[in-house]
Amino acid sequence: MDSNVTEVARDVYRISTFHPDYQIQFNQYLIKDDEPFLMHTGFRKMFEVTRAAVASVLDPATVRWFGFSHFESVMNAGR
Repeated sequence: MDSNVTEVARDVYRISTFHPDYQIQFNQYLIKDDEPFLMHTGFRKMFEVTRAAVASVLDPATVRWFGFSHFESVMNAGR
């Protein structure tokens, strides 16, 4: 599983990852700023690929804010 990282606007990146188990593409958005923001983290089993995609843009340790608009993170909390 690999991600495609595309700059869709200045310092705004779309991280697209096709997940073969679910046969769908997940999209996350990363805003590169003084306090970087990642919208959605994806499923827990996608952590390594998401981290690598973020690392292609900035140091993942500098991500300050995370946003969630639906349930994926909750479903994976205990797994």
